[in-house]
Amino acid sequence: MIMEDTQDSFFRRLRHPVCRSLLRDLTEEELRHLSAADSVPNNRNAALYVTRIRSRSAAFTENITDVDEGTISLLDQVWGYLRWQQLIRVSARVGSSEGSPLKANLYVPRRFSRIAHMFHGNFFPQVDEDFADMVTVVVPEWHQRKVLVFPRQRVTYILGSDYYGEAKMATLRMAMHIAREEMNGIGLHAGSKMVRLQSETGEKELGILVFGLSGTGKTTITTADHGFADPEGVEVLQDDINLLLSDGRSLGTERNFYIKTDNVSKQAPLLAAASDGRAILENCWVDDDGNINFDNHAISTNGRAVVPRDAIPNTTGRIDLDHTDILLFNMRRYDIPPIGRLVSPEQAAAYFMLGESTITSAEDPSRVGQAKRVVGFDPFIVNQPQKNGNRILQILRENPHICCYVMSTGRVGGNDGANITPEVTFGCIEAALRGQLRFRYDDILGYEVPEAYPFEGGERFDPYRTWDRETYRKLIGDLRRERREYLAKFSGLAREITTSV
Repeated sequence: MIMEDTQDSFFRRLRHPVCRSLLRDLTEEELRHLSAADSVPNNRNAALYVTRIRSRSAAFTENITDVDEGTISLLDQVWGYLRWQQLIRVSARVGSSEGSPLKANLYVPRRFSRIAHMFHGNFFPQVDEDFADMVTVVVPEWHQRKVLVFPRQRVTYILGSDYYGEAKMATLRMAMHIAREEMNGIGLHAGSKMVRLQSETGEKELGILVFGLSGTGKTTITTADHGFADPEGVEVLQDDINLLLSDGRSLGTERNFYIKTDNVSKQAPLLAAASDGRAILENCWVDDDGNINFDNHAISTNGRAVVPRDAIPNTTGRIDLDHTDILLFNMRRYDIPPIGRLVSPEQAAAYFMLGESTITSAEDPSRVGQAKRVVGFDPFIVNQPQKNGNRILQILRENPHICCYVMSTGRVGGNDGANITPEVTFGCIEAALRGQLRFRYDDILGYEVPEAYPFEGGERFDPYRTWDRETYRKLIGDLRRERREYLAKFSGLAREITTSV
């Protein structure tokens, strides 16, 4: 433990590492120029960087509330090293100026200016100053790989990783933590969009949050225009992190989008954005003739790009939802219909806590179809995830107009069952938004399912075509018990959340 007389000095140094010299207030052009030597030449003249570490270091991440001697010793070594380095400090605003913006400072050695370049391009530039709500210090050249998260001090140290996504999520993880601890809200790993529809009573706008683990279609659904034509339409706000407040507003966080590129060739809106000359690319392949090939994954299947939001169709400068009306819990399962409507705030909070999907063949062929769960569909919760479940229950109770749906993007009827294509998903979402689905309560699933689907062949997605009622009752009953056992692990989680499944 730190002695009381040295505690203030320690934490001050934690947030303001001493260095030989500090570069500040650099423009995006200056950061690109500093990073030019690291950029792989290509025909688009895009900034394209290749990193040593190519994914997040979740297994190396520690949340530190009580600083022990080992941590002090490690930080003393880090500070001793940084004392002789030239650092870049990038100050950024997380969130819109109209919402409740947070100030973030990023420190990184000059030789890794490409990380500062991507950070500057990702968030809203801010006039540099010492104060920040949260601080991220990145030392990519450190011999040991560690991510040290100090939630009380709102500081993260990233050691031994030069992957930009680690720095981005260190900042957003802390923003989500601040939303929960200080703003009576909750940080959500979810995309956001506003849908404008014509109804019998005139035009209506619906604010939508889209949840989902990797590979379940979160980004696809978030950026979809659903084929709406003016005066109807879609406005895409955020792809990754939102801060949901108790009054139902949802605040965006990022100026531009940080997308995966491994599948963009099949998603025209994202391909156009990733091909934009202003995009900053990471771990993408360049052919011998200088062409960028997003389908070649020889470097990594986790290629990334910071893309300008105005290059993505249906975006504007707005990033906040004035009101949230719909939550879509996007999962990939093999035993439930494509869409279901949850019947209570408690049940919605339970599905949020379950954060459920299934293992795919790309992850583990021997475990295809088995459930995997991440609270809130969010691997970035700092601590006490039960507080997130209780908080979203509170928000849903205080905003009873918010409607919650379970979406499955897998199959119905087992691994070889009816495939739930994006077109089926979009058809279900559009019909739900327009109020064209007639729902009935399913006593086995415990929530409402459509009586019929608004497209040809919808009967294929009825699980009772594969299983008789008793077999299906046992199948879902086993799943329900598994879910309750999982939820029971969270001490302090409201009991009505656990019992609602």
